[in-house]
Amino acid sequence: MNIKIVVFTFFCCWVSMGFTQEQKMSASDVANFQSVMRKSVQLKTLTADFTQYKKVSFVKNELVSSGKFYVKNPDRLAWIYRNPVSSALIFKDKKITVEEKGSKKTMDMSRSKQFEKISQAIQSNMNGSGYQGTEFSPSYFQTNTQYILKLDPLAKDVKKAMKQLVLYFDKSSYQVSEVKLLDNANGFTRFVFSHHRVNEAIADAIFEL
Repeated sequence: MNIKIVVFTFFCCWVSMGFTQEQKMSASDVANFQSVMRKSVQLKTLTADFTQYKKVSFVKNELVSSGKFYVKNPDRLAWIYRNPVSSALIFKDKKITVEEKGSKKTMDMSRSKQFEKISQAIQSNMNGSGYQGTEFSPSYFQTNTQYILKLDPLAKDVKKAMKQLVLYFDKSSYQVSEVKLLDNANGFTRFVFSHHRVNEAIADAIFEL
């Protein structure tokens, strides 16, 4: 093979890798990102498909499931799983309702502060208001296609539930494209979102179980 072609190919791969690696955002980049988010995402409702990848230490392969995700501001959020089994997780009126295998359980979110704080962090960033809380320490990164917000827990009860929460935003749409939750057992849960539909009507029945 021509040595020039080899060198050129290597150079292109190297440049491509450089553009896709995470780089810490400057203060001005962070301010611009937050400003554009506030202006571009006046979100009242959001519907999206999601695929969940879960990695636990005692299982070799990732566990994969999928379904629909719904947000209705100011305080309603639903994960409706369709595959491989049907189940649901609803955040509404400061309560969490879980339905699985025909049984339903509801608990007060105030009794589980980590669930409340994690859900608030996710929802506040999905609706464009940005993270404003004190339970996490935020840091900002970017690649050529994504903005990345990493939230490291400060509150003791949240630290017990998770190691880090990472949100990925598509640079072209400013929509959340992925959420990754790293746990304290070196596992993770990763949600990849697609087919976003913003500010379309969502029936209240979606949030009823």
